[in-house]
Amino acid sequence: MALAAASGLLTACSTDADPPDPKTEWTAAMKVAGFEPNSPHTYDEMFEAAKNFCAAGSALAISGLARTVLSPEMVDRTAMPARGKDPDASAKSYGDATWKWACGHQ
Repeated sequence: MALAAASGLLTACSTDADPPDPKTEWTAAMKVAGFEPNSPHTYDEMFEAAKNFCAAGSALAISGLARTVLSPEMVDRTAMPARGKDPDASAKSYGDATWKWACGHQ
């Protein structure tokens, strides 16, 4: 009985934080990397679209796919450009964040 009470007390005093929200974390990473959705697109929509890249199999593969639309001449035609940022660095940020947060590979 005392053991059960002690176990319940430890559970009640647990300091486990809620796990981070993937969409919130991904959005924050995109903002830090300089990505801004072109209207009418939103970060929420872009997060859902990012999940389609999970089948690529790795953060590096996602980065490669993202790099194809991050050239300066594509800035007005892509849904979420990183204006004024290095395309290679932006693609890496996108690939890493998408693999981790949208694809769930933490």
